[in-house]
Amino acid sequence: MSFPLRSTVLLGSALCIADLPAQTPPSPAAPFAPETRTDEPLLLENLVVTASPMARSQADLLSSTSVLAGTALLENQQPSLGETLAALPGVSSTYFGPGASRPILRGLGANRVRVLANSTDTLDASNTSPDHAVSVEPFLVKRIEVVRGPSALLYGSAAVGGVVNVIDHRLETELPAGPLAGTFDTRATDNGAGYAAGGSLDVALAPDRDAASGFVLHLDGFQREAADLAVPGFSGQPGAPKGELVNTGVDSQGASAGLSYVSPSFDAGLNYNGFDTLYGVPNETGVKIDLRQRRIDGSADYTGDFGIFTGARAKFGHADYEHRELDEGAVGTTLANLGTDFRLELLQSEVLGWSGALGFQTAQAELSVVGDEAFLPTHTTASGALFLFEELVRDRVTWQVGARVEHREIEADPFASPGGTAYAARSDDRTTFSGSFGAIYTLNPTYKLAWSLAYTERAPTGQELYADGPHIGTAAYEIGDPGFDDELSLGYELSLRKVTGFVTGSLTGYVNAFDGYLYEQGTGVLVDAANNAAAPEVKLLRTRFVQRDALFYGAEAEAVWHLHATTGHTLDLTTALDATLAAEHDGPDLPRIPPLKARLALNWRHQAWHAGADLVAIADQSHTAPGETETGGYTLLGTGAGYRLSTAHVVYDFFVRAENLTNADARVHTSFLKDIAPLPGRAFTAGVRATF
Repeated sequence: MSFPLRSTVLLGSALCIADLPAQTPPSPAAPFAPETRTDEPLLLENLVVTASPMARSQADLLSSTSVLAGTALLENQQPSLGETLAALPGVSSTYFGPGASRPILRGLGANRVRVLANSTDTLDASNTSPDHAVSVEPFLVKRIEVVRGPSALLYGSAAVGGVVNVIDHRLETELPAGPLAGTFDTRATDNGAGYAAGGSLDVALAPDRDAASGFVLHLDGFQREAADLAVPGFSGQPGAPKGELVNTGVDSQGASAGLSYVSPSFDAGLNYNGFDTLYGVPNETGVKIDLRQRRIDGSADYTGDFGIFTGARAKFGHADYEHRELDEGAVGTTLANLGTDFRLELLQSEVLGWSGALGFQTAQAELSVVGDEAFLPTHTTASGALFLFEELVRDRVTWQVGARVEHREIEADPFASPGGTAYAARSDDRTTFSGSFGAIYTLNPTYKLAWSLAYTERAPTGQELYADGPHIGTAAYEIGDPGFDDELSLGYELSLRKVTGFVTGSLTGYVNAFDGYLYEQGTGVLVDAANNAAAPEVKLLRTRFVQRDALFYGAEAEAVWHLHATTGHTLDLTTALDATLAAEHDGPDLPRIPPLKARLALNWRHQAWHAGADLVAIADQSHTAPGETETGGYTLLGTGAGYRLSTAHVVYDFFVRAENLTNADARVHTSFLKDIAPLPGRAFTAGVRATF
């Protein structure tokens, strides 16, 4: 195993739960100068809104969470969501070049990880294939919350692996402090000659400052461009020159406009936004994806007593999504998704000691694939769900229980597959149930113990049921099976958390047992030109979705060593380790499971200055499925520094960042393109954010 940091990180992670003398660092509310810690609370003190109907600190949630915000988010943003989050514990990515990358949580991705924009579905096609981009741009977001482990109760069975919630300013809940407030960001990188620029503006309209109410007009926009990436050595692409990953340029832009009403007891808003991106697909020279989404989002939040309830919140999203796969400029395949997502939560006051929320969610999406790669029939998926979340606090124990009942219908149109099979119209109608139970036990002011048990039923998707056609993005001819049963899972998690002291952190173990796990398995047969209308010169591996019992298990450990903490001066050392193993029951390993990962980071702050370095070490992966290639280990070294300049009206954050300083050849094992598309080589980035 190529793993230079393994011993160091194991030692650090173990010490995160040691009973060290109390040496509590200053909290984010301490009277630091604004440029010290105000945007980066200590580990486990961040408030999280994604894992529970009520905002809770990370230490007070059953699920394991990570929050990326403030300077850490500003300096570590990548062109895709998956790569922005890939260094976090338990997170990997589907890396398909800089244009497309979706998060994988604990080895689970696609239809088992829910990616949200302000708590509503992204309503794109990123869960159907790794070459399809997530329709969320990380550039202007406020924070990203990652919830690892079963989160199906609030967000549906597609969240059995976890949830990634991208939160921005588009639907405001507070008046700006003055008539105007906003940010402007710009950055440039030498690798691929990339640049990005954008900003947001909030305008207070007819505000009543005494009542803290009024209207807020929100505007934002961004532009990002980059050429082909530079990589170490030869990428593995046929005919590609040394040091270049061809066909990886990205050209993205987006904008939004919205109006919100805010007050202490009631907020409501509506936003219209658009996102366009044109990016190359590394495994298809000359092929680009032209993605376009137009979306309307709405929200309403009421705080006040009515009956047994203390408030209500509603969120709504409607999107018209389309991407066209262009081969030398000609449209080969068009994929469209017209979708709507709506959820309503009623916050319940205490009844017999229990408080929580009742909720309703409904969603509908029409997905169509037309052209050379029409591997799916046009089909409409509609669902409706009722869910309940309850919490009981007794002395030092907080009990949490929940349940969700979901009904899902799929209506598929008649379909003639490229392989020559004609299908009549088909339908699939199912009702599933999910439930969870757990507790958080405060052992003492320093330690908390959290455990949970979650049962989830997931109905198969239209792709798993009805696929029959070529999918060049994964170099496969996919075949589904309408006879699949529901996928059942039982998840256990145990976490010990140290919330204060010289060292803070957590140590978590988890097991997820699946009855009827659905995944795509190669048959070993190559499809010839007669069955491959999309690209007759290309041989595709025939794959079938199969259903097998499977077991996922692993551990995560993270420790923050507060080496120095005085007013305006801090020095923190972070050590982290995560591992996931997954295999069929009494069978082979599952494909594309992330290898062991460790991280070591040192961060220093003094007044307006900050600097840091981080080392991410990935082990080799020899636990592979039949026919899957192994990947070697690698280490990514990065460093950065920044300075905050505060003037009377504007705060400027300047930063520089260097990534992959050793120019390591890094192959992402969870990527379909690991043999031909390494991560970017050495890169230097500089940028500035102005906040007013």
